[in-house]
Amino acid sequence: MDDFGEVEYQLYWETNMFLRNQELDSWGFEDTLSTYYDSSSPDGIASPPGSKNIVSERNRRKKLNERLFALRAVVPNISKMDKASIIKDAISYIQELNEQQRLIKAEISDLEYYRSNNNCNNNSPCSVDVVDQQSPSVFTSPNKKKRVDFGSINNGADFRRSSTIDDLEMRVSYVGERTVVVSLTCSKKEGTLVKLCEIFESLKLKIITAHITSFAGTLLKTVFLEADEREKDKLRTKIETAMSSARV
Repeated sequence: MDDFGEVEYQLYWETNMFLRNQELDSWGFEDTLSTYYDSSSPDGIASPPGSKNIVSERNRRKKLNERLFALRAVVPNISKMDKASIIKDAISYIQELNEQQRLIKAEISDLEYYRSNNNCNNNSPCSVDVVDQQSPSVFTSPNKKKRVDFGSINNGADFRRSSTIDDLEMRVSYVGERTVVVSLTCSKKEGTLVKLCEIFESLKLKIITAHITSFAGTLLKTVFLEADEREKDKLRTKIETAMSSARV
């Protein structure tokens, strides 16, 4: 009777271990039970070549799982935790980043076209730094920063008709030394970048410098203006009026 109980316990333990390792392997983050019977097992002794193959396979799986962990960390949206879903979601994320890059390049190309129609220099109020800021990823290069000068933007009638400024938020603050900072955020659409620069150029403000950052479907425009603190509210009203007209 004791022998029967011992056999039953051993079968229960082996089945439990097998099911546990099968579940872990399906998640892709643990080795399978391929090394259960090895040289350390009292029930059988593996041959030296077999032991080397087992160690190599274990190391290969470990490296693969580490890479999957790294991949999962940089992809923002993971639908499932299995290997196939992680790779599929990573591919979709890369395609999304490529599309964002294509839109930014098209935007910069349009702006440079207008530059060729005017002799803007780096100190002119129509000069800004365009920064394409993307999520940290093993697939993307560091942020790309490029100086773009805006020339005859008034000739860009097509952009004015096709683009509006949506989801606009604005902050105006005085930072001292006759400097006012205007921060604008809005949805990124084709032509929005040109529209923003067109509006600020039409206002004839004393622009010290301006930066536009693009990230995750949003544009952030930061403009440093030469003005006194008492002019802050007047500037806010002036810019809001121009933006409201652009959103009609």
